[in-house]
Parts: sequence; structure tokens; C-alpha cells
Amino acid sequence: MYNVIRKVHLYCGLIILIFLMMYFVSGYMMVHRPWFVTAPPPPTTQTATLESADALPTEQLAAEVQKKLGLVGRIQFPQKQPAEGTRFWVVRPGTMIRVDVPAREHLIHLTTQRVGLVGTLIMLHKVRGYDRQLIFDAYAFFCDLAGLSMILFAISGVYLWWKRVKNHFWGVLCLAASCAYAAGMMLYLAYAP
Repeated sequence: MYNVIRKVHLYCGLIILIFLMMYFVSGYMMVHRPWFVTAPPPPTTQTATLESADALPTEQLAAEVQKKLGLVGRIQFPQKQPAEGTRFWVVRPGTMIRVDVPAREHLIHLTTQRVGLVGTLIMLHKVRGYDRQLIFDAYAFFCDLAGLSMILFAISGVYLWWKRVKNHFWGVLCLAASCAYAAGMMLYLAYAP
């Protein structure tokens, strides 16, 4: 059993190695954003026409605009729509396109912002879920695989340590401190004013 758990620990570590490195680097850039972010290039704007914009529900309108204009990425809606019209973003790592469709007009306004390497790495933290787009689904699958590997890595590491070490005092103390820190941080973030 020990050798099986050891192999699980080893392969989980190999699976998550590069993912954790990327996540650490991009997380570090998020924490210290002023150190890394340079002024982004100015956004570009363009307009296009859409004949059938009036009677479509928001999601269908966004899909129609994305298809007609060949916009690649994931559609995201703001929490609150503007009073006169529809707004959504087409997002992919490195690029955000804001699409404004004014009510009772057939003119679509597109504002494209490129974010560079640092912005791309930061945007990878915001990709979530499956939506039948191969590149996003592959990334989401790898996130799921890395998450499961991290759980197995931690559990197998504790098991291997428990079996290998005779004196468990310092390890139990470290585990207790780690759990207390994680619980305290979650409670603080959940209930902080």
C-alpha cells in the first residue's frame, strides 16, 4: 500500500508542477501588479451593423453578434445592463472586446483592449467552467485535473509522512497551524467588513 500511495503522490506532483508554477507566477503578478503592468496599448474601436438585433433575448443577441463578426472567446455579461441597450464582453486570454448594442439601433460598437503577457496570465485566473469551446474546455479540464491532483498530493503526502516518521509531534503542530491559518483566512474573508 505504501508504494501505491508513493506513486500516487509522485504522479500527482508531476501533474500539478507546471500548473502550480504558472499559477504562482500569475498570482504573484496579481499581488504585485504595479511592478509588472506597463501601460496597455490604447483600445481600438470599430462599428458594425446587425439587422436582426431588436427582438432577440440578450444571450441570443450576444451569440448572433459573436457569430456574425467572428469574435473568438467566451461571452460574459455585466451584473447590470445599461438602461439603453445591451452590453457584453467577448473575452479570451490576452484580449477583451466590449460590445455595446444600443436599443432600437442596428449599429454595434466594439472596443478591443489587448492586455499583453501579464494581463493574459492574470486572465487565466478568471477562466472557469465548460462551454463547448475547445481551448477553454481543455484549460478547465486541466484545472480540474490539477485541483484533484492537489487534493491527492496533500492526502498522500500526509499518509507518507505518517508512515515514515516515528515522532509526529512537529508534523501535527505544522498541520494544525496550517489548518488554523486557512480556516482563519476564510472566516476573515467571508465576514470582514
